[in-house]
Amino acid sequence: MKTNLTYSKIALFTLFYLVQVKVHAEWKIDLSRRQVDFKKVENVRMPTSTTPVDPDQGSPSLVQALKNAISPVEPSKDIVIIQTEEGFIPSEINLQKGYVYKIHVVNLNPKEKNVSFLMDSFSQSHNTVYGNIRTFNISPKIEGVFSFQSPETGASGTVVVITDKKTRKTASVSDE
Repeated sequence: MKTNLTYSKIALFTLFYLVQVKVHAEWKIDLSRRQVDFKKVENVRMPTSTTPVDPDQGSPSLVQALKNAISPVEPSKDIVIIQTEEGFIPSEINLQKGYVYKIHVVNLNPKEKNVSFLMDSFSQSHNTVYGNIRTFNISPKIEGVFSFQSPETGASGTVVVITDKKTRKTASVSDE
């Protein structure tokens, strides 16, 4: 029994000593082999099916994409969606195609204080904490009916995207 205890003490001492030595080991980085001069690729060949674009002119879609990236379009409308115990308020949102909207999601559900808000069609998924506001922008590109939901609570709503808001004429008005 005494020899087992002695062997145990020696084994523990050796283990702790080796761990201490291993922890205090120094890490050194050898930078002597790093590459200082990077070679620049000079001759870039284009595929034969395309013609090179004049860099001063640029293609219209490329120029428009660069303009949008540099100075993004400001949101045209703010929309507030509230998560409650009964679901979303409002449960249906009507948007116009081509406009930018700033969405504010507020969780006011005291039972579920940490839930998700998903708008899969617009690639938006956010965590909403009780009493905090989550804000993001969306820009509908195609028309249709899309959904948003909270998987934890089972609440869902719809986003209806239309092309134009055309004024409807009544049947009594004639086209003269």
